[in-house]
Amino acid sequence: MSSKNYLEKDVPECYYLISMVMGAIDYYMFYESWAGKPGEEDVRHHSIDELPHGKEVTDELSAIVKTVYIDGLENADLSAVSRRIFEFREHVKALAIDLISYSDRFKLHEYAINRIKPVDKTTLKTFNNDAAARDVLSAVFSSGENAEINENIKLAVSQLPLRMSKTKFFDIVDNSLKKYIGTDSQALERELYMLKTSAGLKDVKSSVYPGLEELLQQLRNADYDSVDETSYPVLEGRLVKAVQLITDMSEMLQSAETIVNRMAVMVMCFANVETVFAKESANVKVLVSEAINGLADPSDKEMSDDVLKSLQMLEGIFEPVMERLQRYQTRAAKQNLSGDDTEVRSLLETFDSCEKLMSPSVFADLKEEASHELTEAEVTKGFEEIKAELTEAFGSDKKIMQRARMSAILSQLPVFFNSRTDVMNYVRDSLDGCRDTYEKMVAVRLILDTAKSNK
Repeated sequence: MSSKNYLEKDVPECYYLISMVMGAIDYYMFYESWAGKPGEEDVRHHSIDELPHGKEVTDELSAIVKTVYIDGLENADLSAVSRRIFEFREHVKALAIDLISYSDRFKLHEYAINRIKPVDKTTLKTFNNDAAARDVLSAVFSSGENAEINENIKLAVSQLPLRMSKTKFFDIVDNSLKKYIGTDSQALERELYMLKTSAGLKDVKSSVYPGLEELLQQLRNADYDSVDETSYPVLEGRLVKAVQLITDMSEMLQSAETIVNRMAVMVMCFANVETVFAKESANVKVLVSEAINGLADPSDKEMSDDVLKSLQMLEGIFEPVMERLQRYQTRAAKQNLSGDDTEVRSLLETFDSCEKLMSPSVFADLKEEASHELTEAEVTKGFEEIKAELTEAFGSDKKIMQRARMSAILSQLPVFFNSRTDVMNYVRDSLDGCRDTYEKMVAVRLILDTAKSNK
């Protein structure tokens, strides 16, 4: 018998069992989170029926769960089930992408609304730019970890008052993108996509999220130059309503995608599964049945003893099975198995997809797009395209929205400072260039509070 036979049975069974158990637990937690209307202490603000696409997503998810877990894959047309799973996965992913676009556009208005609150500026304390700059620098470099420092730098750039010229702004963007010359073309595509959506340049069909579109139009049409004590709470209320809706919908879509990813792994590995897993399957069905019934007829009720016992049994499975899987992966690495080995190529490709589906990046693409090494001309073309789109957007923007877009772009660029001194100079120049004491106070407070909460 080939020494590689463990790839044909043991590894698929590990993936299958992990995904079966975690999918059932995730689906039960989904039920626990979303059955019924939110209570006073709930972090969410909407029920399933109140969310756009909420019932549609939940009903299709439950239907697929029933097919996979209750009816059983042994009784199913695997190709039909697989097609339904991946079509649903792509649908949820598309809804999430559109939601991110709305989220980024509302963030631009949040930037503006944070800075236009009517206050009696005669009561504001004297603002010390040097002291504030030192506080910001201390918050930015409070961690010795480069990744955290970079995130804090991006936070500071996104919130500091922006008074630079468009010429300087575009020079920074151009120079940052030039770092991609000679790198993978996919990296630049991802960066340009992030820049465009962060700057609110990615539109969505208004029919996808009509409620969000209406709120966005109301904020777009607001006269930010004439906000007073009466109009400000209205604008703030619209923003809060949008944020609550986006937050709840994002949580639902992320949970649904996680669950459907588990089932995708089960279907992909099922043909190689020989073990029955009778005990695990019985406990999984207890959880899933309770959740399906609960989502179909939401009502507050205590967790049954059967469900509690099943959860306790299933939660103990994950770690030992993961250890087994890691041993098999180590064994494969030691045998130098790769996609060039024709005997195992298809299995390794399946396992690669399983790893992506089980990763924290629940919306990850399974197929890698072809890429190549970028030339200077290609990077320049990418810069010119986003420059043209931004210039057009700036043409109809009020000054504060121009600054919001520019800040959003700068915060997404690869860090463009070469030293701690460069960061300090940027912070001090931003504060020195702003004469609005309230805006500086808000910006510094947001930076300090967010950096502290991120620790």
